[in-house]
Amino acid sequence: MRRLSTVGLLRRLFRVVSVMALISAPASAQQIVSDLSAQPTGRIHFNSVTPKSKWELVHRKFDKTPTPVWGTLYLPENLQGPVPAMVISHGSAGPQQKDVDRWVRLFNQIGMAAFVVDSFGPRGIANTMDNQSQLNPAANDADALFALKLLSTDPRIDPKRIGQIGFSRGGGVSLDMTLDAFRKGVIDDDTRFAALIGFYPGCSALWWEIPPPPLTGAPLMLALGEKDDYTPAQFCRNAAEIMQRDGQTVEVHVYPGAYHDFDNTRAYFKYFPGATTARDCPQTLIDVQHDAYYRLPGGEKYANLQAMQADYTRCTTRGVSTGANLEQAKRGEADVNTFLVKAMGLSLR
Repeated sequence: MRRLSTVGLLRRLFRVVSVMALISAPASAQQIVSDLSAQPTGRIHFNSVTPKSKWELVHRKFDKTPTPVWGTLYLPENLQGPVPAMVISHGSAGPQQKDVDRWVRLFNQIGMAAFVVDSFGPRGIANTMDNQSQLNPAANDADALFALKLLSTDPRIDPKRIGQIGFSRGGGVSLDMTLDAFRKGVIDDDTRFAALIGFYPGCSALWWEIPPPPLTGAPLMLALGEKDDYTPAQFCRNAAEIMQRDGQTVEVHVYPGAYHDFDNTRAYFKYFPGATTARDCPQTLIDVQHDAYYRLPGGEKYANLQAMQADYTRCTTRGVSTGANLEQAKRGEADVNTFLVKAMGLSLR
């Protein structure tokens, strides 16, 4: 056997290291992107932040250390850009197949791009149904806003026609994005969502302001299940009345016989005994801009945040039902289509 000299060994090692570097370099270079000028598709890694509260987000008091997250970008066939786009924010169960099978399909069919953001996987979270404290919803807000910034750099996408749709926890993002204070927690320029759609969000606590807040100007559509015992429709109806009173455009749809997750594409019904819900709590209005907290509908003011939190600790309970309603889901699709035609200037299909 031929024995390699020390120099030969070093040369061979150098070649191996060089090849490994070449193989790994593209993946490393593409792992985090700050703009979409290269026009990628599929999974895209980008930086967000992880505020510990919505107060931190609104006041920009959060840790500025970047949090790598990802989303998956789907473009319509026969792309003739720049096209409008939708950011999709998932619920407490994490990203679902129906997000792609129903909503990406719909948006692509009507000529829109879709960006499905995963706020849980990159942070090592499977779901938050039994323990919502694993991740403050402010992080979902931040992820949606950083996704908006990212999409606005893509030459294939119209930066003035980027909307957001969310489900349950992600529907709460839709409500928050009506407020300019939340938008300014991340964005410095005039970039903003053009339309917002919230499916069965939790409205037991309405994040709002007194006096009436500056708004982003994006119209909001709420899609609610009549039989939802997880995030009851009546709370969202009450919230819509307050928002409309203060100048926010809100379109409310309540779907008969529909439970939470009624837009799922597979027929099912399931009871989750461990999932937490605030359905038995008094509805509240939370003004993080002015650090003020109110009980609705009367408007009595809590002494402080701790007093409101004590109320919620006493009333939060467990056990919720979820299930698909294929007929009402189809109605929801049609309502979303009609809403976006008006909000985005799309052609009705």
